[in-house]
Amino acid sequence: MLSNQDLVLDNFVNKASSLPSWFSGAHVDENQYFISVDSGLPSDTFNVLVPLSVLPKAVLTNVEQAVCSYSNKGFPVSVWTDQRFLTDELVRLLIDLGLEEAERNVTMKLESNAIKSAVPLTSDFFEIKKVQNTEDVRWYATIFQSLFEGSPEQEVLKQLFDQAAKSFSAHPHQQWFIGFLDGKAVSTGCLIETDSSYGIYDVMTRQEFRGKGLGSTMFSYLLQRIKEDGKGKDCVLQASTDGINIYRKAGFQEVGEMVVFE
Repeated sequence: MLSNQDLVLDNFVNKASSLPSWFSGAHVDENQYFISVDSGLPSDTFNVLVPLSVLPKAVLTNVEQAVCSYSNKGFPVSVWTDQRFLTDELVRLLIDLGLEEAERNVTMKLESNAIKSAVPLTSDFFEIKKVQNTEDVRWYATIFQSLFEGSPEQEVLKQLFDQAAKSFSAHPHQQWFIGFLDGKAVSTGCLIETDSSYGIYDVMTRQEFRGKGLGSTMFSYLLQRIKEDGKGKDCVLQASTDGINIYRKAGFQEVGEMVVFE
């Protein structure tokens, strides 16, 4: 049985390594110590390296080679590290490679039997739909890209989602959702199912529509989907400072921390 921290890590690794299933230009390299995901584009949102354990000193050379493989192509990369695996040696290596700590997210878990029932979550004005076709992927993409407006990452994400839309097919263990307010796509959410858990990701709302409770409604909707599936799997997520109180109110417990270097 996986520990609480490993439930979160396992789900996140599944999410990160699923990229080639909907983007043909991506590939994943994996060994017993870490995985590295290369989107084939200069995007530190999707070019990620994730340690799977405390890295022996002998393996740090392999990490260095992996990070350099991105920089040699002119690609940025982000390293997502469970706090348990963040040794002084790894920190020094990442700093020497030009990366610095960018954020820390609290990892959280909610047991399936603790998910609370909720009142109906949509209305005549706000409706949540599951991504089911190419057009839906493009709607999802517009919201995702809006978070990077004015940055080089925005154009890269457009290329990535254009490719994803062309090759999109529904995946039983990846569910994407879009929230429409008066017919306009304004929010997103994502569920990743593994053998052991459901992970909640990408709960995002366009800047101009924030403060209306749409993100909270999407989050509650995702929880209800998990509850209705009735598979008894725990729910995990990574919480930013902005969202942590919402998750605590829903019953999520803090189990660890994820540290991101970019």
